[in-house]
Amino acid sequence: MIKLWSQKMGRRSLLALGLASATCFGTIISHRLPTAAVQLADGTTAFNSPPRLADFVTLDTYTYERHPTYYVTVNLLPEAGESLETLTVSLIEGRFTRLNYRTDNIRVFEGTRRDRGPEYSVAAADFDDDTQTLTIRLAEPAEPGRLLTFALDLVRNPRWDGVYLYDVTAAPAGENPRFQRIGTGRIHIYRRELIFFH
Repeated sequence: MIKLWSQKMGRRSLLALGLASATCFGTIISHRLPTAAVQLADGTTAFNSPPRLADFVTLDTYTYERHPTYYVTVNLLPEAGESLETLTVSLIEGRFTRLNYRTDNIRVFEGTRRDRGPEYSVAAADFDDDTQTLTIRLAEPAEPGRLLTFALDLVRNPRWDGVYLYDVTAAPAGENPRFQRIGTGRIHIYRRELIFFH
């Protein structure tokens, strides 16, 4: 009787151990599986989790300053599900200002402006003067889990001091990508005080 009870308990222990092992293995596998991208019925691709605007800053903050650089840092989350290919920056609020970019001098690199990593080649950079929208497309899309900085080179800062707001959107790679808003950038431009010497 004791021997039979021991055999039953042994089988139960092995079964419990097997179930526990299977559960742990399944958890590890599902954790490592990549997040699937969102694909709509019409073939449109979108980020499963949109990138986030981490920073939007310039060190050139005076009115009408020549060749200022605006740094737009984007955090492409690991769970994004798609690589980032295109970024747009649109002026949405300012003081009677029309900007212009030096599209041939735009740089994109991994990391931040203080800690720069490898650079990404820009396939195309176009500026629409009517909508005040800059569109940048990477030659090789950035994979999820990357922190990217877009260094935008302008011809001049706005003529007037004040706060300027920029709408930032991003789109994944694909033939029919969906642009998703990732944040609003804020730049404060100051009037340069003139100093007269007597």
